[in-house]
Amino acid sequence: MNFDFTEAEQAFADEVRRFIRANPPDTFAVDGMDAGYGSGANSRAFMKALAAQGWLSMCWPKAFGGREQPMFMKLVLMEELALAGAPFGPLAGVWQTADAIIELGTERLRRDVLPAIARGEATFWQGYSEPDAGSDLLALKTEARRDGDHYVIRGHKIWSSHAGIASHGLVFARTSRETRKSRGFSMFVVANGTPGMDIRPIRSMTGEVYHHEVFLDDVRVSADVMLGPPGDGFQALLNGLDADRFWGRFYKAPALARVLGQLVDYANTTTVGGAPLARDPFVRRRLAAIAADIAALRLIFYRAGCLIRDGAPLTYQTAMAKVYADETGQKLARLGMDLLGIWGPLREGSRWAKLGGQISHLYQTTLGHTIAGGTAEILRTSVAVRGLGLSAEPKAPVETKAP
Repeated sequence: MNFDFTEAEQAFADEVRRFIRANPPDTFAVDGMDAGYGSGANSRAFMKALAAQGWLSMCWPKAFGGREQPMFMKLVLMEELALAGAPFGPLAGVWQTADAIIELGTERLRRDVLPAIARGEATFWQGYSEPDAGSDLLALKTEARRDGDHYVIRGHKIWSSHAGIASHGLVFARTSRETRKSRGFSMFVVANGTPGMDIRPIRSMTGEVYHHEVFLDDVRVSADVMLGPPGDGFQALLNGLDADRFWGRFYKAPALARVLGQLVDYANTTTVGGAPLARDPFVRRRLAAIAADIAALRLIFYRAGCLIRDGAPLTYQTAMAKVYADETGQKLARLGMDLLGIWGPLREGSRWAKLGGQISHLYQTTLGHTIAGGTAEILRTSVAVRGLGLSAEPKAPVETKAP
């Protein structure tokens, strides 16, 4: 499998680099925190700058205003943005939602929401998890009751990223009580500010806000904001989660490579006992080991990307990639804290903080990554069952009696 860029892909990478040099990422105002995934902060201004280049809709069919560029162009763009530390937090969710609307959306969604996405004006939060329905989303209690040409949604969502600053939510709700447990669910694209929607912030360990909880108190929406046919939302949700694990983590390898480069520079320029840290064999081994992990992570994601590009089924690959991405991020954060020593816990704004205080931020934000978007334990089960062919239910241990 050849991972070299084509001539067109390399030309696009060069174009993105020129754009970044002309538009330094740190000059854009941010509206939401950097959660450590590698996509930077949430910046409406930066999303509009990407839109002005035509990059938000570049892979769409021409019938929807796109240029029908190959899917790999998205990977090239994300990699370059992550390497530069750009604030493109909403981008993956925007692309996922646009693809879903193009495939499953009503004429209203295609007419009203797609152009707003192309202009960089629409971003989205996921209304999936609930207080009693996390890993088991079939246990959700949010319901949408049909009322003429409308649905009335009532329920409570939690851990919805950037819900307080997005324009729309993807609300997953039960629309019927059918025999099959996985049937009877539907997905709605609900505009923020719809009467009955109450969005409340959840403050993170860093003191900033990334997640929100959303109370839906008889939120009335038109039936034509539903994605796909009524009752078919669960399969769309599963497809979305698989996509989220890929698109929501693909850029982690280049982002971690950028941080690793800063740690290497720190080790080369910081002396302890008269010698640079980089001369310590233990430090060198740990830096080299994490460099190998990041290189492997990039290849895992590009392999999955090739499968997506070629239309091949994804069974366990995104689960494996997400687990490896999140655990590698945690490993790099621990290495950074160890390397910085007493300076590690200092946050941005402290006069004594090293590397701008970003290692402390990375350490705190990555702690929850192996929970968000699917826990590492559940995803390892997916790899075991779907990747290795192991039984879905482990056998109980066999008792042995002493003779």
